[in-house]
Amino acid sequence: MELEEIFYINEKDWYKLQGWAKLAYDEDKNEISGLMTAVPQEDGRFKVGDVEILKQENTGTNTELDGDAVSAYMMKHGMKYNNTDMKFVWWHSHHTMGAFWSGTDENEIKAWKNSSFSLALVINLKEEYLFRVSFWKTNGLPIEQHIDTTLTIEREEPKIKITKAMQKQYEELCSSPVQIRNNWQYGGYMNYNNTRQTNIWTRDEASLNMESAYGQLLEKIEGLQDGFMDGTIKIKQFKNSIKEANKVCKDNKYPFRLIEHNLKSEELMSLLMTKLPSELIEFDDNKIKDELETEAWNNSFRGFGWQ
Repeated sequence: MELEEIFYINEKDWYKLQGWAKLAYDEDKNEISGLMTAVPQEDGRFKVGDVEILKQENTGTNTELDGDAVSAYMMKHGMKYNNTDMKFVWWHSHHTMGAFWSGTDENEIKAWKNSSFSLALVINLKEEYLFRVSFWKTNGLPIEQHIDTTLTIEREEPKIKITKAMQKQYEELCSSPVQIRNNWQYGGYMNYNNTRQTNIWTRDEASLNMESAYGQLLEKIEGLQDGFMDGTIKIKQFKNSIKEANKVCKDNKYPFRLIEHNLKSEELMSLLMTKLPSELIEFDDNKIKDELETEAWNNSFRGFGWQ
C-alpha cells in the first residue's frame, strides 16, 4: 500500500473541520486548532476522526492549545480505542490564506516528536489542505523525514444528482459569452472585451473593460497574498508588484487600486492573514465598488498580463 492511500477521513468529519474554521474566522478573524485520532483499520489504513476543539488561545496568525486539555483528550481517546498503534492528529486552520506550514507550525510539529511517526493537518476555507506524516525514527534509526501526503475524503454517495430534465433545461437556457481578447501593447496589461448575447442588462464596452480589469486585479492580489504567505514572494517583490499594478490602474484611469501598506514583514504577514483579496483594493467611488464586487461575485474572470 502506498502512503497516499493509507489515511482517510469521512465527509462528516471533514466538514466539521471546515465548520470550526469558518466559525473562528467569521467571529474573530482567527485561526483555530484541535485534535483528531488516526485509528488503524483491518484493511491496513488509518481512519482519521473524533474531531474536537479544545481550550485554546488564538489570533489571526497563531493558535495555542491548552496543555491540560490536550492531555485530557489523549487520555479519553486512548481509553476509548485501547490501541497502541493509534495516533493523534494536530490540526489547525489558515482561514482565507493558503495551506502551508509556517515556522510556528513546524515548531508545533516537532513538539509531537515520538518513537515512530506523528500527524498534522492544516486547512483553509477553500478546502485546501496539507496533511503531513512526520517520521521520527526509521527502523530504529534517528532519521527524521516529513512527507506531505493525501488525506482521502470518503463520501458514501454523491450528493449531486443531475437529471435528464435538468440537462435539457440547461442546454435550452444557458450559454457562454464570446470573448475577444486584444493585447494592449503598453502598460503591461492585457484586456478582453466580452461580446454578450442581448439580455435584460446592457453594459457598454467601458463597463465590461472595467469589470475585466477589476477581476484580474483580484486575482493579482490573491496570488501575491498566497505567495507572500508561503514564502515564495518576498516583501520587496510584494511591494514592487503592488506599485506596478497600481501604475497600470492609473495609466488606464481605473477608479480602483491596490492599497499600499508601509509595513514590516511580520506586520504585513499578520495583516494578510486576516484580509480577503477584495479588502486590499480601494475605490474612488463606493457605488462603483458595490457594482464591481457584485459583478465579480456573479461572474468568473480569468487574469491575463499581470506580471
